Amino acid sequence: MGGVIGVNHIGVSVRDLGAAAAFWSAVGFTGHLEFAWPAGTRPADEALGLVDSAAQVAVLRSATSYLELFEFSAPAPAARPEGAPGVCAVEVAVADVSGAVAVLESLGHTVADDGGTRQVRCPDGTPVTLREGPVAGLTAVRLRVADPRRSPLARLVPSGAVALRLEPGASRPPSAPCDLGANHVCLDVDAIADVRSGLGDGVAWHHEVTASSGGKASVCYGTTRDGVVVELLESHIPDAALARARLEAV
Repeated sequence: MGGVIGVNHIGVSVRDLGAAAAFWSAVGFTGHLEFAWPAGTRPADEALGLVDSAAQVAVLRSATSYLELFEFSAPAPAARPEGAPGVCAVEVAVADVSGAVAVLESLGHTVADDGGTRQVRCPDGTPVTLREGPVAGLTAVRLRVADPRRSPLARLVPSGAVALRLEPGASRPPSAPCDLGANHVCLDVDAIADVRSGLGDGVAWHHEVTASSGGKASVCYGTTRDGVVVELLESHIPDAALARARLEAV
């Protein structure tokens, strides 16, 4: 019987890959790998549920998770509307909050003091809460859904360093995966076929389980019935591209 091991990463659609990478580097992420795909790449279209997509991608890494930054050249990304289902905010621990704030402000970002935490938006609109902590990296992903009790994702409770929090308030139709801001959440799983089957009709899967990382991992993308794009990832060996073994806090 399969299960969820933890949050592997979130994906973020960005207007400018360099500006996005600079922001996330300021809060503790470092470069991991880069790749791209041209229009007409069927596996990429199937995964994200797009047509004739093309993008440059930078994958960053913190102690607790990865982060995928997608700069789409097609389709043209739009602003992600408030109230759309999906990732609505993230929380990040940094070793030196004051230092991180200074770098962010030097990059032109406005950081608000909220009584012990700092609040800022990434260049593409996703709210980010900064907290001081001994292990730098993503600590929580907040998902907006219509009803957390009825969401298929309520069945998936990841352990590990990153919490997955379901929040009510989704009042708009799902946004396109290419639209700016956080666009999907990826979960590390064991026995991916069992996890997929256990979600039943709660998720419309975009494709069958497929090989990734040169056969070192298996992956599947889908959209929950309440509009959240979710990726399941099972790494078969420690040197798979996004294996948890490559993270410090696993």
